[in-house]
Amino acid sequence: MNSTMPLYISLAPDNKYDPVFEQTFLPGKVNLALRPLSLPHDWPYVSKWLQHTIGRRVTTITHLPHKYLRETYAIMLQCDFAQPFVGLINQQPAFLVEICDGDKQCDGVEAGTHLFKPGDHVMRLILSHTAIHTRFWSEHALFSSLAYFFSHQQVKRIVWQLHEKDKFYINLANQSGITVSKPPKADLDSAQDAQDRRGGIQVYLYLRENFQRFLTLYHRTMQKLP
Repeated sequence: MNSTMPLYISLAPDNKYDPVFEQTFLPGKVNLALRPLSLPHDWPYVSKWLQHTIGRRVTTITHLPHKYLRETYAIMLQCDFAQPFVGLINQQPAFLVEICDGDKQCDGVEAGTHLFKPGDHVMRLILSHTAIHTRFWSEHALFSSLAYFFSHQQVKRIVWQLHEKDKFYINLANQSGITVSKPPKADLDSAQDAQDRRGGIQVYLYLRENFQRFLTLYHRTMQKLP
């Protein structure tokens, strides 16, 4: 199921919305759905995921600015160039995925790691502890998010910028089979290498023209698993 809701649309942070995308894996065993973030309903989960993710990178603070983070997501929900989604696996909140127009670069990582082109959109994926440690849930979360984003014609490429400390996510990106971690020279700023490591950032690209082929192969592989 894929809704007709635009990828970017101003939403009320306190409302709870229906799923915009659903997929089933391993014939009926794993159901995945994406719906816009609802702060009152989802924040208890999301704040824990953020704390774990940010805590891996920052060791000099004793607490995280939860009020600031919540306000940031409220602003994101109301703007028309970014959108956070909560991923439900078997009806339980399991991950957060954000998408942003590449012209705005609202991912929050250092500028200069990627030369953005029209049609580029920035993704950030934050998995729950359960999703990370349950077999194939992280892959399901990644591929379903990409499938939904690429269902919108304005999305030509998805840029996933990962900090070097995000070892699990880097491994997930490397194993996905559709990642271009060394883009063509034409896609690079003359001041950066094929895989830019300035500031500890690695850049992964997902291309619309390659995605459907790998998605089909992925689904066939999943259906054969016990």
